[in-house]
Parts: sequence; C-alpha cells; structure tokens
Amino acid sequence: MILKALQGKHLSDALAVFSPTGYAHGGPLDSGRKMMSHFNDRLALRSVLCLLALSLFSGCGAGGAGLIRLRAENWQPTPGGSIQASDLNNPGDLIDVEEVLGLDGENSFWVYAVEADLGLGTYEVADISFTGTGTTTLTTDIDFSGTTFDTGTVLDSELAASVMTFHSKGALLGMGPIMLKYIWGVDHLVFDTTLSGTTMTGPATATKSIDEWVPAFGLGASFAMPVGNNWSFEVDAELAGLWISYGDIDGTYEGMTVRAGLRQGTGILFGAGHRSLVIDVSDDGSGTSADIDLGGSYLFAEWAF
Repeated sequence: MILKALQGKHLSDALAVFSPTGYAHGGPLDSGRKMMSHFNDRLALRSVLCLLALSLFSGCGAGGAGLIRLRAENWQPTPGGSIQASDLNNPGDLIDVEEVLGLDGENSFWVYAVEADLGLGTYEVADISFTGTGTTTLTTDIDFSGTTFDTGTVLDSELAASVMTFHSKGALLGMGPIMLKYIWGVDHLVFDTTLSGTTMTGPATATKSIDEWVPAFGLGASFAMPVGNNWSFEVDAELAGLWISYGDIDGTYEGMTVRAGLRQGTGILFGAGHRSLVIDVSDDGSGTSADIDLGGSYLFAEWAF
C-alpha cells in the first residue's frame, strides 16, 4: 500500500509521507521556515547598513591625549558689525553695534568644552556665550523692530550671542606630527538684541531674537611635537560653520579657533589662542538680520583623562 502511494510522486512528496507531522514541505512547516529565513535576511541587511552608516559618518577618531578632555577658555572678544530688525512692511534701520549702540569688548567670558574619543569617532560639545552692553546718546533717529528711538535719546542696549556646538570629528590624513580632520554636526545659534530708551510716546523697549538649529561642516588640523623629557608642544586649528541657506536662515555663519600650548605628559595642557565667531545671517522667520563679528584672544587650560 505504501509503495502504491509513492508511485508517481517526487522525492519531496515521498519524504512528506514519512514526515512525523504528516505534512509535505509545501505545508505550514515549510511556510514558517521561509518566513524565518526572510526575517533573518532582513535583519542581517539592516545590521550591515547600520555598520556602513557608522563607518561612513564616524570614521577614525581625531582626538588627542587621553579618552576625555575638558577645556576652559577665558575669552575677551571685541564686537563689530551691525544689526537690523524689521516689523511688518518696515525693514528697520541698519544699526552699527559700536558707533550707534556703544558696545565694547571690555568684558571677558568663559567658554567650556568637553571632547571624548568614543567608538569610531571623536565628539565635542562646546558652549560659547557673549553678552555686551552699551549706553549712548543717539545723534539720529533709528527704527528697530517697529519702534523709533528719537535723536537725543539715551539708548541702553544689550546684545547676547550664544552658540552651543555638537560636533563629530574624524581623521582625514596623517603626515608625521600633522593630522588633517573633518568636522560635522549641528549648532544651536541664539542671538538676542534689546534696545531701551525714550520714544515720542514715552519709555519703550524693543527686542528681537534669532533662535535656530543649523548644520555645521568644516575642516581642521593639529600638530604635536615632543619637547623635553615629559612635555609636548601642540597646535590645533578648526573652522566650521554653514555657508548655505538652511530653513529660515540665509547667509553665512562660521566659527574659527586657533590655539597652541604645552602639555605635561598626557595630562594638563595650557596655552593661548584666538577665537572668532562670525554671524552674517538673515532670519526670515523673525525678520532679523545680523552681521556680527566677535573675535578675540584667550587663555585656556585642558585636562585629559
């Protein structure tokens, strides 16, 4: 009877007769196996794509001494440039921050950063802040954000700029003690301007802000050379920013820093540098334009762990 049942059947059909489940390979058991195989193939493909993405966007690390580096800078920038704030159909006046607002660079500010070598890349978070105040007597009428301040008004002004950077860095090329690196990430740009004075209707205050997250890209280079028994001389330079329109932001924004110092062993590094922050943007969302240049020297210390 068994042999008669097997006549005219393929090998797979014949084996199904002796299967403990009593189903042929084309039945429910085979369907389950196909589903599991398809799932495993998709899982493997996604894993490979994730690894390729990490390799593409992280690259080799571009760090320095230790795994984690903490840096503090005492920065004394000098502001320059102009601002403009519109209101409805009124474009507002172009206002010079030094001559009209009386801002100066007498104050110093702290810049903090943490950099770490994690996995395949080097990552840095930095907080750059500036606040300038000034008092001046206007020699001409100015319009700011729909508010007109008259000639002879004693004008109090405050300009606050803050940039929080989140950057990933990778090595591009190494040539002896020199390393070239690329930089990419995202920056949080906040720029506030407040003017207070007397108008035709009495005391008034006008405030305009730019608050945007923007992508940032750039390049850098570093140099390290032993000096003496347990010292090394290090130089680092970076330029990163945005040179294309993005969202409501039109114009350019860039941050540049150059620093040099002496490091003891693989621990503390101290030295001096120069930092500049250029904000030449127009924010369509807030109707504010800023062409501000903040630049100045600084002393710094860095601790590596």
